[in-house]
Amino acid sequence: MALRSTSKVSFAKTTLSYPLFAAEFDPYNRGYLVVGGGGGESKTGVPNQISVLDISNRAAIATALELDLSRDEDSVQSLGSLATKDGLITFAGINSSQADQNAGKNEHLRTFEVKYPPRKRQRTDISDGDEKGKIEGMGKRSLFKRSTAPKSETYQRGLRLSPAQKRESGSKRIGAVATGMAKDSEIVVFDATSATPQDADIITRIDLPEGDEAADMDIAEPDTSEFSLAYCTDYDIYEQTYKYDFTAKEAEKTPKGPRRVHQMPYPDAANANPKSRSKFRCIRFLNSQNLVTLSNKPNKSGAELRIFHLYPTGPATLLLTKSLPSRIKSAASMDVCALDADKSGNQQVAIAVAGSDISIEIYVTNYQRATDTFSPFRSYVTLRDVHQHQMTKLCFSPFHSPSRAPDPEPASTGPNGEPIPPKEPQPAMHPGPQYIRLASVSYGNTVVVDTLPLSPLEPQNKHSRYVLSHPSDERFTTVAYIAVITMIVLVTAFLLQSVLTGFSESESGPFSLLPQNFRHFLDKPANAARGVQYELASKVESAVPSNLPVVKARLRDLLATHGGSESKALVVRDGGDSTSLSVDVHPDREAYLKQDTAAMHWDQLSREQQAGWKAKLVQAGEWTVEEGETVLKGVLFSGYAGMVGQVAAQALGA
Repeated sequence: MALRSTSKVSFAKTTLSYPLFAAEFDPYNRGYLVVGGGGGESKTGVPNQISVLDISNRAAIATALELDLSRDEDSVQSLGSLATKDGLITFAGINSSQADQNAGKNEHLRTFEVKYPPRKRQRTDISDGDEKGKIEGMGKRSLFKRSTAPKSETYQRGLRLSPAQKRESGSKRIGAVATGMAKDSEIVVFDATSATPQDADIITRIDLPEGDEAADMDIAEPDTSEFSLAYCTDYDIYEQTYKYDFTAKEAEKTPKGPRRVHQMPYPDAANANPKSRSKFRCIRFLNSQNLVTLSNKPNKSGAELRIFHLYPTGPATLLLTKSLPSRIKSAASMDVCALDADKSGNQQVAIAVAGSDISIEIYVTNYQRATDTFSPFRSYVTLRDVHQHQMTKLCFSPFHSPSRAPDPEPASTGPNGEPIPPKEPQPAMHPGPQYIRLASVSYGNTVVVDTLPLSPLEPQNKHSRYVLSHPSDERFTTVAYIAVITMIVLVTAFLLQSVLTGFSESESGPFSLLPQNFRHFLDKPANAARGVQYELASKVESAVPSNLPVVKARLRDLLATHGGSESKALVVRDGGDSTSLSVDVHPDREAYLKQDTAAMHWDQLSREQQAGWKAKLVQAGEWTVEEGETVLKGVLFSGYAGMVGQVAAQALGA
């Protein structure tokens, strides 16, 4: 994987034995990544597996646990995990065999219990049976309605859980699954506190319009037990909010049905062809009121990011648009990582996009709570050639603001007022180094985990929020960009001024502010060039046979008067531009030809030269096509450029 030489991003890579389609970090960053995929229901011999990878070492990835799945069923298509004390409860989207589906049975939502293997420094008082950890199945569930199609091809396309929160009271989460290739598409929202959700755990079912299916979805938690679901189809964005009572298993929906907040516009109002519109590919919450989407333009002509602001009612407002680099013809996946906010609610968000050129673009945008706005997307880094094959999934590790050391107790004094030193040393200003991780997986069995370092926005404030791209770096880039543009403008102005008017006589503009002697100095190169030009021009003029009497007139008049003379030279000379011609009669043809060796009779010209002269004669009004070429056969044609070249060579050699 190629990285910028100035980048602080580090990475680790490993190759597994199966193609990968899903990845999910431990919700509390305990150093593990769960991935899944496989060859599906086939006889290729490629296994279906779930792997738990140890990523605690930023320089290496180790396989901690693996579970072989049935090769008579589909591969793992999606993953979502809940944290437990010793590991995870992992939901996976795995479709039953085609035979079971045709029989009306598709247990698409699987649940697995993951117990992490203890790390070496923690292996005390552990029995031999627990030392290696384990993954085992807990249950299978079908949440979708039974398909009415003759041949069921419905599969679980998407799985998304609400974000894990760090609270003293714990974090209760909900989830959503969406169908793919279904006759009647739907989204099912469920209570994820149950390892094997039952009918009573279903919060709502959303029936999608005919022909639509959810391309992607995301869940935010604006307040405790209040959740907002956003999902996108190819051309629309929908949102619905749930106030959910986990004990009573009752939900208050706002609105009663999902509301469409945005529809992809047509590029041309007169062209209502759906294929001319971009298609939504991914959607993520930036915070509870703002969304970012990834869309692909038609005919693989590019991809773009868009930020929308949600209102309690009515349509969303488009805030920002960012076109991805032109080398990215389409994009496959996107994820975001919202960093911690300060007391005012300001925060920075990182956005990663997997491109069709096997690169990853990472952008940052800064959110200002007071104005509810985002700064323009700024490129943080481009990671090229991340995998050898196309990527299928990107995911960021969640970032939880680190715990800070308590403020030191005020110094106490003794009975006589003398200060008593603190019993313990002063705590460090900041916690240890902070990072966010970005995982990407591919068809080619590879897993890459990039580590991106964070820094405190205010190094002297231990309560400072963290940023990936520091504003000081952004200011430096902006200043450097402005400096380059300014230099280009100044150089262009300098060259134009020197060529057109010079500096000495300038009475306005920035150069008039320079001292007069310095302006004379700036004029020297241009004056020297003009001197050579004037000298050449005078020598060319003197070299033209002017010692002979010359008669100037229109070509037609001269042809009528002198056209039959063999001793005189009727000369058409190119003036050096596209329209200027001169027509002269010289009394001595032989003498003229000795002076002007570039002059040629009509028959001596090539076809290209004849065509050029015809065009010039017509444009100058000296000849028309109807007059024919015969009248031109007694005329000499002289190219001004050729004569200048001869005279200049003589002048320079003199």
